[in-house]
Amino acid sequence: MKRLTHKFYVTAFSLIAMVAVTTTADAQKRKSRSTKARTTKSKPVVKPAYTAQTEPVVTETATPVVSPPVNAQTTMPKDSLPTDTLPVMDGFFKSEMFNNAKAYNYPAIQARDARFYKRIWRDIDVNDPKNALLNVPGATLAEIVLEGLRSGKLTAYDPSPTNNDSTFATRINMLGAMSRFQDSTMVDQFDANGNKIGSKMVLNDFNPASITKFRTKEDIYFDKKRSMVVTRIIGIAPLKAIQAAGTTVGEAPVFWLYFPQCRDFFATKDVSDPDKNLYDTSLDDIFLQKRYTSTIVRESGSNTQRTTAQIASANAALAGSATDVLNAEQDKSAKSKNIESKIQNFKSKTWSYEIQKTQTAAEKKAAEKAKKDAEKAQKDAQKAESKNASAQVKKS
Repeated sequence: MKRLTHKFYVTAFSLIAMVAVTTTADAQKRKSRSTKARTTKSKPVVKPAYTAQTEPVVTETATPVVSPPVNAQTTMPKDSLPTDTLPVMDGFFKSEMFNNAKAYNYPAIQARDARFYKRIWRDIDVNDPKNALLNVPGATLAEIVLEGLRSGKLTAYDPSPTNNDSTFATRINMLGAMSRFQDSTMVDQFDANGNKIGSKMVLNDFNPASITKFRTKEDIYFDKKRSMVVTRIIGIAPLKAIQAAGTTVGEAPVFWLYFPQCRDFFATKDVSDPDKNLYDTSLDDIFLQKRYTSTIVRESGSNTQRTTAQIASANAALAGSATDVLNAEQDKSAKSKNIESKIQNFKSKTWSYEIQKTQTAAEKKAAEKAKKDAEKAQKDAQKAESKNASAQVKKS
């Protein structure tokens, strides 16, 4: 009986277990089918009643940027220029202090306060070491004058002999002024076979370094209001050598510049030189302060006032020998020193006085004795000369 009961329970348990396993398997199959249906089945598309027209959207395809290798060398086209990453400045600092500088005005002068003395002409040799400030490479006086002519800030005037070489009567343009610096050369012409067929004049290239001298025209007068002797520069001119038979016989002005007009332009040119203890100094300051050396070549109111053509012809006549040329230079230097001394005497005599000291009795007696001794010595010398003259007459 017990065995039958045990078999019954075992059989029932086995049936229940089989039913449970079968039910679980069916449930997993149904779940798998429902999941697959939800993922593959698409919803129906509902079209709207009205669709607005829109432009097609163009999608740009990004081009991949390929960076060159670190050690690769990039080359630029030969006909292209590199781009400066920074503004170029020739120096550690660019001063703009002189760009808008203006020359200060002269003190006002009234006709009743001025007493004219003399007009003189001076020659400035820029090759003189004392005039080094006027001959700085790249900023010489000649280059500054030419820059002013090209920019139209300076006006050139014709130095024709009819207006005594120095008045401002006829203006000339920039091309006319520049052409006067150029000299011509005779060049032979040849044919294809090398035979000479003629010659023609050709203009040489102009070199500013060939201008080595400048001439200034100055007026000297006494200003009674300020009680001083004043010198004013009226004009300045570059000089060109005059050639005669291959020999330099003098210099002549190429053109004249009105110096009051030059002042504003010269005031913008910095000529500072720390070696000479010059700071913030313009070219206009150099001329006003007379920081240069020059030689007087002419003066007004005397027989020495001659035109440049007359001076050149006289020098050409004297150019026969080296001795004649040396004598002419010495005579020129002596006349210049004579004019300088007269100007200094004029300055010293104007509004000057001397303090006279009262002589003592002993000083008066000594002065009278010295005067008598001098008169006696002079008489003795005259007697000796007369005796010698009479003795020579008797011998003859």
